[in-house]
Amino acid sequence: MKLLIREYLSMLKERDELDALIPDLLLSMDIEVIRGPQRGASEYGVDVAGVGPDPEDGERKLLLFTIKPGDIDRKSWNAEGKPQAVRPSLDDIRDVYLQQRVSEEHADLPKKIVLCYGGEMKRNVEERWAGYVDSNSGDGEVEYGEWGGGRLSVLVEEHMLDENLFPESARKQIRKTISLADENEHPPQHFYNLARETLFERDLPTGGDTRAVRKRQRALRLLNLSLNIVFHWSREADNLRPALLCAERAVLTVWDWMRMENLFDCEETHRELVRVFSTYISVVQSFVAKVIPHCQTRDGLSGQGFDRTEYTIRTFEAVGILGMACMAHLYFAEILSKASARSGDSEDESQQSESSELSEEEEPPSPAERLAQEGKAAAHVLANLIENNPSALTPCYDEHAIDISIGLLALVEAGLEGAATEWVERLAGRIPFAYGMLGRHFPIATDSYEDLVAMNVGEAPPKEDLMEMSTLLPVLAHWHAVLEMPGSYQAFADQVGEVFSETNLQMWYPGESTDEHLYRRNAGRKSGVTFSGIELPGDLDSLRSRINRLEEERREYEDLSCIEYGWPVLSLIASRHFRTPVLPVFWQQYVSTEDVASGK
Repeated sequence: MKLLIREYLSMLKERDELDALIPDLLLSMDIEVIRGPQRGASEYGVDVAGVGPDPEDGERKLLLFTIKPGDIDRKSWNAEGKPQAVRPSLDDIRDVYLQQRVSEEHADLPKKIVLCYGGEMKRNVEERWAGYVDSNSGDGEVEYGEWGGGRLSVLVEEHMLDENLFPESARKQIRKTISLADENEHPPQHFYNLARETLFERDLPTGGDTRAVRKRQRALRLLNLSLNIVFHWSREADNLRPALLCAERAVLTVWDWMRMENLFDCEETHRELVRVFSTYISVVQSFVAKVIPHCQTRDGLSGQGFDRTEYTIRTFEAVGILGMACMAHLYFAEILSKASARSGDSEDESQQSESSELSEEEEPPSPAERLAQEGKAAAHVLANLIENNPSALTPCYDEHAIDISIGLLALVEAGLEGAATEWVERLAGRIPFAYGMLGRHFPIATDSYEDLVAMNVGEAPPKEDLMEMSTLLPVLAHWHAVLEMPGSYQAFADQVGEVFSETNLQMWYPGESTDEHLYRRNAGRKSGVTFSGIELPGDLDSLRSRINRLEEERREYEDLSCIEYGWPVLSLIASRHFRTPVLPVFWQQYVSTEDVASGK
């Protein structure tokens, strides 16, 4: 496990990765963090500061960490013109921070400056480091320490992978997950087991006392560390799908645990949820960056070969992920903004700006604004995918209604109503044509890969059996109302009545027990109400009236914990992950309020 952790540490970058791990480690070592990592320049060389027992001798000290990514070589030691190099940072701590920034309550404590890095110190730097320490610690006022990759891996295993909290069974789960990071045939079940073991099988305390809160923090940070390890190994294997599934499951499992233990009012536990969700955001950001070239190229998602079935399945999975990336960023931006408003802090104070010397005109966007920008950028990538991959117009499973719904929500939320309208119009034309004229390449209700292959080779059951029901068709009808498409809707409704006369149109709504299932399985199979035998009205006004009536009558979604406590994005993640139908309220809210397409 030490080798696994050490290699993981060596891959971490300073910004948002290694400097985010150190506070977790200090917490596990009973060291109080008095200054956490902040975006932008460190405070006179100090990235993290803490007060507590020095692991070298057990004495209580003021520990000042300067954190650097990777290896320490001559360039990173004292590169000309780079104030973030190691030696200038050490000088700043000694000459400025220790002289001007130490509070009175810590003034009498022994001081120790710790050089922290995830890799190794090169031989041509070891003598420079030793000479620097000898020259600057002779007066006894300050000590120096070094936590490199080797030392950090020992500390992480000793203090964070505690046998009581992270037993050998859990270590085996993470090793097995990593060993399968390059395959996609099966879901990462070992990590799923790890997540449930960490939270549901450890008898964690639920009280509000400091000891109970600390135990919960350690468990959640351990889960986040495990997720990050999987994420980095997935990147090394150039296969982000396992990391994405693990991140989705981690977020949903944390919420399910918080729901079961009634921990929504615990601020510390909520902060740990935000940290896990931030890791999920990092994973989807990496996915977006990876698929951009494929979405900008004609048939870019088809791969080296061209298997129509696999191409279509791959396309709609990407549609769901990109749509979810957009929605997650936008919702998370809103969550951070509300949290900042409640705390009375401005968003600019939550994280330092990239440079303290920037003028007001050059001031960078706040964290929430950055998230919103990245979310809208993901929606543009989705629009490119739809434009350049014709497979986005021919869903092969009825459950692709989930991915289409999430994708349309993303396009609308990002202000790309034109792209959403064109996509709905083309889907509404292609699906009846594929079913009525071709007799194949339509969304089958069985969601069976075997049936899909059999249909494409002409050996499947009658098409009426393969599409005896549909949730996608009524969803598309509703989106005509969202996007104000009266002419297209009239043609679509006529085609559905004529071509799909034998198809049972259905739509699912949550029920009283849905919250018990939503974060751990397909809630559509265990709860809620399915309306069947739906007939599409002849005109859009009648459809809009029906949608408004249903939205008023079916208010059970308000009882979902993720809705009640301001995290509706979790419902969308659960839909993509467990294939639960998307809550109709997500698009019905547009119809029951104002006309989205007209920008009102």
